[in-house]
Amino acid sequence: MDELKCKQMLDRFLTFYDKASLENASPERRFELWKHYYGFTFVPPGYKKDQLAREMLDYAWDKYSLVYDKIKYFEPDPIKLSEVLSKVKQMLHVTKPIDLTVLYFVGTFETEPFIQQENERYTLCFPVEVDWSDYKLVQELTRVVHCVKSGLAPSHTRTLAQLVFQEGIALHTTQQLKASEENAEIELLWKHEKCSKEPNRIMMNLIPHLKRTDYEALYSFTKGTGASGYEKEANFAGWILMQHLLDQGNRLNDLAAIPKENVDKFVEKSLYLLLNRAYLTQPQD
Repeated sequence: MDELKCKQMLDRFLTFYDKASLENASPERRFELWKHYYGFTFVPPGYKKDQLAREMLDYAWDKYSLVYDKIKYFEPDPIKLSEVLSKVKQMLHVTKPIDLTVLYFVGTFETEPFIQQENERYTLCFPVEVDWSDYKLVQELTRVVHCVKSGLAPSHTRTLAQLVFQEGIALHTTQQLKASEENAEIELLWKHEKCSKEPNRIMMNLIPHLKRTDYEALYSFTKGTGASGYEKEANFAGWILMQHLLDQGNRLNDLAAIPKENVDKFVEKSLYLLLNRAYLTQPQD
């Protein structure tokens, strides 16, 4: 049986915010209060924690007043979390119990959910200051289940190839789960993404970077402009690659079972085969 817990750091954030607002604190004083009362952020390896956290806080400060009530009255839904986790496990054929804590926190409006691992325990850190669709929750829980099934690390130590592969797993699992729900509206994941206009170029330019593990590369191919000038190139590549593999007769649960040590070569080989077969001859709808 899964061990699922919900925790939150929202009260700590509100304590910080209220004190800083009451003092009309300077940026320097505001950051002191932030560190004392809250101090929660995720800083990639190689970055100066205080410097990046200060920059992120300065960027987000003026926006927090707009979502104050949303943060204050946020209520977790452990029943829904448990139901979604069970559905994802069933789809990916995972029977092993999962020890998972969902930790709700306040990010900086640019913060993506992220996963931490300590031994066999996983923590999904989920920011609440922005509006997330149900699709995002399913995707993040799928990433947790895929890490358990494949042994893939949930941190920024992974390669770009592993990021691309897991993104494909998460997106297609989410689409299939949502498609099976009665009266569910299916999001067209790439209909409005600019990168769908040049799929071949994006795939070819991404391949030389597949073994990179540095944060600059991982950020560039998700939030940045990648190697072809588009945002979310890794996400798009994962979606297209996984669709190609499914079209070839592979099953999603079998693909999710590929061990972490085999993912890099599998992704590289699959991308070359995809391009050699001229699978991507037209822009994607």
